Amino acid sequence: MGKFSYYYNKDVIFVSTKTQTALHNYKTLKRRIVIDGFLVGLGAGFFSVLYRLMLSELDGIRKMLFSTYSTEHILFLIVAFTLFACIVGLLIRWCPLSSGSGIPQIQGELLGILKMNPISVLISKFIGGGLGNLAGLSLGREGPSIQIGGAVGKLLSKLLKRDINEERFMISAGASAGLAAAFNAPISGTIFALEEMHKNFSPLILIPCLVASVVADYVSKNVFGLQSSFYFISIPKSLPLFHYWHIVGIGVFSGLVGVLFNKVLLLGQDFHNILPIPKPFRPIIAFLVSITLGFACYDVLGGGHALVEKITDSTFTLTALITLLILKLLFTSLSYGSSTQGGIFLPVLVLGALSGVIYATFCQQINLLDSVYIHNFIVLGMAGILTAVVRSPILSIMLVTEMAGTFSHMLSFCLVAIISYLVAEFLNSKPIYESLLERLLANRMDTASEEEETDKVVTSLSITSNMSVCNKALREELFPKNVLIVSIKRGSKEFIPNGNTVILPGDILTILCYKSELAEVKQMTLTL
Repeated sequence: MGKFSYYYNKDVIFVSTKTQTALHNYKTLKRRIVIDGFLVGLGAGFFSVLYRLMLSELDGIRKMLFSTYSTEHILFLIVAFTLFACIVGLLIRWCPLSSGSGIPQIQGELLGILKMNPISVLISKFIGGGLGNLAGLSLGREGPSIQIGGAVGKLLSKLLKRDINEERFMISAGASAGLAAAFNAPISGTIFALEEMHKNFSPLILIPCLVASVVADYVSKNVFGLQSSFYFISIPKSLPLFHYWHIVGIGVFSGLVGVLFNKVLLLGQDFHNILPIPKPFRPIIAFLVSITLGFACYDVLGGGHALVEKITDSTFTLTALITLLILKLLFTSLSYGSSTQGGIFLPVLVLGALSGVIYATFCQQINLLDSVYIHNFIVLGMAGILTAVVRSPILSIMLVTEMAGTFSHMLSFCLVAIISYLVAEFLNSKPIYESLLERLLANRMDTASEEEETDKVVTSLSITSNMSVCNKALREELFPKNVLIVSIKRGSKEFIPNGNTVILPGDILTILCYKSELAEVKQMTLTL
């Protein structure tokens, strides 16, 4: 396969036929991405809503399973849950990239490092995620919904015979649609793709993701209604400005809990990795622990949506709240460490709600806060801990805003997100999905084939002043050998660069490279 070169001194570009095809498809991409986004939104919305409906039905069945207490019934649960765990383990062995939340896998797919089989992922996510939810593992629906959406996007791209560039946009759109359908949050679904997945606010990513998110949200609302996910969180009185000093307190506290969550979650994986038992049988531990917790403290089972509703409507002692926080944190780590198909977004939000209520209850007991403001801290804790865990403040602010169905607390959300972000940065806590992706790649499975790695992809790179390539001329060989800078957009103008062109902050580079080099190019966006 022919390679291409960029001779800066002559300003001449020699390209292969494959390169010319990739560039031509990229130029006509804008004509198709709206339709692609619409189709992906329909498909991803349908499957994500179906997954959400399935989990909702299984929640009711699980409640019945733990409503009877007898020796015979407990023995039945032990046998049944052990069987469920073995099925989950076999599914993971059959389709390794279906384990866990699926978000790191989508990131690896977009970077050209991993290759998921969309049909296998869909089958494994539905069966494994359903069994894990039936057993009460502390896992959420949003991660699987995101990977389900991404798998649908990839499947549609294959059926429509799109090229590798368009496939990446359709996978991104599917991931956005999955989050939108899971939480009735179309704006957050879009921001998730931009801020978390691509770390790039390119219009070519924005358009299909926004279209897909809106369509998926429409599908979801036709099934679940127009109310927000946390519609039951009523805030009778907004936190007045003279109480805004509490935002510093809840920001620090939720930030610390978020940092602790990241560490404990990774320890859960380490614990399972050192177990002297075959991988397919490792989920058995989490499934059996769920039986004990189901009878001792049922509230910590499942994603935790019902727990948020309960702490909103009921009054708990400070000791009970701290106990729930500790148990939920540890059980989420054990559940996720088992590799069972399920996400951490919802458990993280539940931990944030508990952190907020703990802080507010403590302040109330020492006469620093009126009880009428406690519900403010439920949503503030959510925004704070999510920011500390995933390190995507805009996503955290918008997700909590859309889930709570209120925009009147935007200022307080922003402030608590900033403070918790600084706490996580100060403590050198890495974003959780970055850590999970690194661990996934350390044991790379289902990697892209050699032929796929030499496919040409076109991507964009937004330049910031902290990047190593900033304020340098292209002749200095700033990029990997086979990377071609197709064009540079500076302000409202777009031009073809030459060797003397200096890259400036704010430039948007259109880059063509081999798929195998995409991760290295994208890593430049993280250069400090």
